Amino acid sequence: MSEKEEPLLSPEELSAIEDMVAEGKFEGETFGYNPDAEAISIARNEENLGASSVAIAQINERFHRFFRTRMLTELDYNPRLSVAEPKLQQYTDYIHNVSSPASINVVELSPLKGEALFVIHPQVVFSCLDNWYGGQLRPLEVNDERGFTANENAVIDTLCELIFKSMSDAWAPYVDINIKQLNRDINPLFANIAADEESVVVNRFELRLPDESVEAYIDAVYTYQSLNLQRDLLRSRMQTHDADQKWADRLESSISDVDFKVFVSGGVLDVSVDELSKLAVGDTLAFDPPEKAEVKVNGFPLFSADIGISGSRVAVKLEETILRGEN
Repeated sequence: MSEKEEPLLSPEELSAIEDMVAEGKFEGETFGYNPDAEAISIARNEENLGASSVAIAQINERFHRFFRTRMLTELDYNPRLSVAEPKLQQYTDYIHNVSSPASINVVELSPLKGEALFVIHPQVVFSCLDNWYGGQLRPLEVNDERGFTANENAVIDTLCELIFKSMSDAWAPYVDINIKQLNRDINPLFANIAADEESVVVNRFELRLPDESVEAYIDAVYTYQSLNLQRDLLRSRMQTHDADQKWADRLESSISDVDFKVFVSGGVLDVSVDELSKLAVGDTLAFDPPEKAEVKVNGFPLFSADIGISGSRVAVKLEETILRGEN
């Protein structure tokens, strides 16, 4: 093969093709001419949660744990609440699908920019009220024009207080947020935290009722822009070490109150059933004790020790740690 790159067609072949094109002897469509293509703008910002979705999912798990605990303590209600998965959608698609009446709470989450929504479905309010008065959890059909009663508003106040505290605790490993309520309404169309075409992150915590056909939920809705501005913070988890240390301290404090059994073995004597059956009161069994006693904690050997007397009590002096390996 020649080192030089030779043309695929000779001059004569190229000339023949030019003559055929000029005379219109080529039939059929030209390959690759005017194909279907999607227009792409290089200036368009593709919106997605990316790595931030992991942080939001962890925040939702923490909120779920804190909120259920507070519901049980404050309202004596242990709801079957599912952990929300972050969902990105346009604000107009979300807000037009919120049923009315609902408790629409517009809040400010400082230092996050903009506003957020906490939406409480009416069936959540009715279920909490029924449970509080000892009734059965049942669906309640209401029309769009019905408002909440005084008792239902009292339940909503308590729910909002529990939601705000739980959400603050859930965000604590990332950033200390201060939740301030700006407005509350029953009509979702009056809640304007974003333009219709702006993206929001919807976190829906579904409440499962005995009648599974009934939908009940609590939504935490953030604007995409507010989370996008905090994406570096959400990825880095700057306060994770402090939060983990607090958790470790609480765990250590809880473990220190746990009781356990300590058994000190000063020796082992092998006795047959026949010998044991012939023993009488006053008989003496002689054996050679080991050099060190064995200290077991909950049946697991941990230390070797010397047995002695301290005052009027039998005492054990720990000598060394025993860690039996696997055979």
